[in-house]
Amino acid sequence: MKQHVTLTFLVAFFALATMAQKPKKSGFVAGQKKPELFGIDFNLSDFNAPKNFGNNGNAKSLGIADMSAGVSLTYWKGLTPFIDFSAKLNGVFHDYSAIYYGTPGKTEIGLELVPTINIRPLKDENMWAPFLTTGLGMGLYTNHIGAFLPLGVGLQFNASNTTYLFIQTQFKWSLTPKVLGNNLFYSIGFAQNIHTN
Repeated sequence: MKQHVTLTFLVAFFALATMAQKPKKSGFVAGQKKPELFGIDFNLSDFNAPKNFGNNGNAKSLGIADMSAGVSLTYWKGLTPFIDFSAKLNGVFHDYSAIYYGTPGKTEIGLELVPTINIRPLKDENMWAPFLTTGLGMGLYTNHIGAFLPLGVGLQFNASNTTYLFIQTQFKWSLTPKVLGNNLFYSIGFAQNIHTN
């Protein structure tokens, strides 16, 4: 009988001790804004398909092998539970001289800085959420400065508020057509919560 009382006492003690422990902070609360993320994207740009948009032309999308490849460093931060700010530093490899000189040349790198606002209908803690993107981009293309408006859609996958996967498609509407042509911009990338314990 004494052993049963002792066992009951120990079980009750450990149960109370467990309940008294403070839950570990995850750094993320349901409905909270997106945490700060840093990541990397891999990109493809199609400069051919948009050439005849609105002209009833036979604009043809390029195959993946014929698109211009690139890479981006990314930063994300929530402004509200439904609106995020993001910034990308893009490096896009393309023959830009064919745009502003009219003659094919060699493949060069274009450097772009693209701040955007991203609007989601779902809160960030959902496993997946679609979003709309708009912003203003600036770039340096072989000593020529260009600007464009990125307009697009995306889908984010949230793995435990720690690692995110982003898939995006954008139409980059050039504000400087003699420097940079309109293009379709596709990207896939990962970003990491930098405040994870």
